Amino acid sequence: MIPNNLFLSIQTSAAIVSLLGAILVVCIVLFIIGTSSVDEEKHQAKGKVYKLRVKYFYGLMAAIVLLLFFTMQTLPYFKHKTTRSDEVVTVVGAQWAWKMDHGTTEVKAKEFEGLNDITLPSNKVIQFNVMSADVNHNFAIYNDKGDIVAQTQAMPNYTNHLQYTFEERGEYHILCLEYCGMAHAYMTGSIHIE
Repeated sequence: MIPNNLFLSIQTSAAIVSLLGAILVVCIVLFIIGTSSVDEEKHQAKGKVYKLRVKYFYGLMAAIVLLLFFTMQTLPYFKHKTTRSDEVVTVVGAQWAWKMDHGTTEVKAKEFEGLNDITLPSNKVIQFNVMSADVNHNFAIYNDKGDIVAQTQAMPNYTNHLQYTFEERGEYHILCLEYCGMAHAYMTGSIHIE
């Protein structure tokens, strides 16, 4: 989860970068307008424009590479490394229900028997092994405030592993975020954290 002060600083940085980019574009347009009024031979003007375009292109590429380099470091994905889990939960999505059970299972997704709700401990690393019995689904966990806390895809013939630590006790709701048919909106489940 991104802290609020970090989010604001990212927004501020994005606004500053956007403003600088807009100023750069305005300067280039003004430069082109200013230089186009000079009377010169068409061939010479064309050569100047091509040289300017090449410089602008390489400058833009360098700016994009630098921005990507610095902004990719702020992504949260590198910070979340797989750790040893305290408990494993198998989750199978099927039109239009979630089935969950403690532990891992070698049973095929279509044969899996589980419940629509489960009770788990707080402050423990829970690994969800998520799969689908039919079509793509999205296993999304929401807290009681309606904020999404974790999510992963549920796909046929593939198991995704999602690790999450529930720090607060209470009720968590599971919704499907991948449209999967007529009753998609009713594909819900519950996680009780003690």
